[in-house]
Amino acid sequence: MRMLPSLAALLLSASGLAACTNERVVASEPTPAYTRAEVAYAASDRDLRVVLRGDPFGLGPERFAEAVLPNMQDRVFGVRTNLTTTPDDTARRDYKVVLAFNLVENTLNSTLCAEGPMRTAPPGGPIVVQGAFCRSGGALTSATGWLDRPQGPDDADFRNLISDMTFSLFPSQRSDLFCGRPDC
Repeated sequence: MRMLPSLAALLLSASGLAACTNERVVASEPTPAYTRAEVAYAASDRDLRVVLRGDPFGLGPERFAEAVLPNMQDRVFGVRTNLTTTPDDTARRDYKVVLAFNLVENTLNSTLCAEGPMRTAPPGGPIVVQGAFCRSGGALTSATGWLDRPQGPDDADFRNLISDMTFSLFPSQRSDLFCGRPDC
């Protein structure tokens, strides 16, 4: 019985710490075509093109890319790559990462890889970012992230959002490969 108040205090502390964060990322299961070998083929020791849609801070494309790209680097587990909006000739043309900020219309993550414009909201307010790792116009992986109270591009929560999104777009393995249960 004495342990019950201590356990309650521990749970309250943990939930308080969890409430301190301002960002959330939810990743979809990768498509069956997604493999770590393909990630290595697409991005290892080369540029990987990043397409940024929208600008939640009104910085302009170059400054916004300067705020986003450093937080994407070194987040592709086991693969050394350079994520960039201006890839050189080392980049494989069929592959890209798309991050779309505050899309105006409901958009499936799987359609982010399509070429063409997507309408985004003007700067200000909470951020919803949808992302995809794409091959030839189709999504191999996707994720969605939220930031309720963005403080600007230098805010630790914004940097963590971009970092977590990138990490989620390149999972180290597909969970269904190691399930062993019929309901996976």
